[in-house]
Amino acid sequence: MRHLEIEPDHAGTRLLQRIGGLTCCGSISAKRCRVRRCTTIGLCFCLFSFLLVLQSCISPKSSSPKISLSNWSAQNNQWMLAQITPNTVVPDPVPTRRRLIVSYDIAPEAFPQGFHRSATYDNALAAIAFTVTGKTHSAAYTLHAITRLIRADGSLWFSYNTANNWPDENYHESAMVRAGAIGWVGYALAFYLRHVPDCEPGDRGCLQEQAHFLKAANRLAEYALSLQVDDPPDPRHGLLRLGYATVQLAYRAETNEVIEIYLDEPALGISSENNLSAWFFFRELYRLTGEQRWKEAAARIRDGLLAGAWNDGIGQLNRGFHFSGTPDPVKALDCASWGVLFFLEIGETKKAATALAVMDEYYLAKDGELTGYRPYFDHPIYRSAKVGRFFYGNDPRKEWRDLPLVWTEGTLGVALAYLRSGMPEKARTIIERLRVLQVESSGLRYASQDVPYEMASAPGVAASAWLVLVAEAMLGNPLAEAFWQ
Repeated sequence: MRHLEIEPDHAGTRLLQRIGGLTCCGSISAKRCRVRRCTTIGLCFCLFSFLLVLQSCISPKSSSPKISLSNWSAQNNQWMLAQITPNTVVPDPVPTRRRLIVSYDIAPEAFPQGFHRSATYDNALAAIAFTVTGKTHSAAYTLHAITRLIRADGSLWFSYNTANNWPDENYHESAMVRAGAIGWVGYALAFYLRHVPDCEPGDRGCLQEQAHFLKAANRLAEYALSLQVDDPPDPRHGLLRLGYATVQLAYRAETNEVIEIYLDEPALGISSENNLSAWFFFRELYRLTGEQRWKEAAARIRDGLLAGAWNDGIGQLNRGFHFSGTPDPVKALDCASWGVLFFLEIGETKKAATALAVMDEYYLAKDGELTGYRPYFDHPIYRSAKVGRFFYGNDPRKEWRDLPLVWTEGTLGVALAYLRSGMPEKARTIIERLRVLQVESSGLRYASQDVPYEMASAPGVAASAWLVLVAEAMLGNPLAEAFWQ
């Protein structure tokens, strides 16, 4: 996914840290870079072969009869509850990781090194979905699990293993910190506190819990503020940098292998997607606390996105800025769909309509009979042509628009954008088409096919949680309607 330059986050980062950040091979150090290998022998069983196993084991079609939208939402919510550790797959999690949610439904024998991974973003999404559906105890357990992991500087790692202590302060090889994940957890905390019932008089446990969650939200917000660019002449002014560390892909000709290079240093690029989630967090925290500094932080992000990230030429937000400060105009779906939601909230209806229009123009995709949306448009799947040749042979610059792939999580974000734009029938059509990706007695597949280091077809919490949020909003659940609004 990444080669020699730090780039803003995108969809592939989520998978790289959820799954791809684990290899079966050793690691070596080279100055500030640490390199891990994925050899051609079996294409590194712990990443690529497991995807092939999943492809052969999980049917692409629904094996259960069509149920109502309400029951479909409830089914996915119930599956997410079963993903909380301890469970049948991780019966004895590391105590500090207890009650984290396992991100994917992957059999341990298919991927023994990473079946138990828990993405920070997924825990936040699940907590929001539990709050929306009235499962406030489960939401609180999940929020306790993730807040106990907040680091001394107020940050969180992007993902955590539940069966061992990776990452921790002594060993965090391949772990990253991202402003976007921080924003999602902060939003989940503030959303929970704003919408759960008030504590009963004298209920000290409830009061202590709410005080703990508020303190955690403030710590996360303080860390996010530390990433904000403060230089008025700079077009990035007011925007948050990525966070810490980067994992890049490169090809090593001497051994004919793809390697991961870990940059153990601040990640100075800027992601529009990260800033959108951070804006919703700061606004929600201001609504909760009334503290002016959070309103001002949100305003700086708003102004930065409008002045520095909006691109009239492509009709949506740029993906962000490279670490050098130059704009990154790659067309990314979340920067369009989440951008619509953001522009509607700040009254920029013309920009919202423009971004809404380009979603079908750039990102509409088909995989067989399935229709949905892809994560990118005219951008190579792999930045490095050498890495692309390793996976795609004579088509090393293969672009996302050439790939018959539907990204479920992103497609549901599009559905919410249409719903909030007053097109509920369009939104429902988008949602209904995804039923073929529902796995019986499990969750919703994250994508319609596997792309090494980028997308997995396994059932994923992110896909299921977004389904719950969008379906509940479609059904008129007032808490779902309050999400990001």
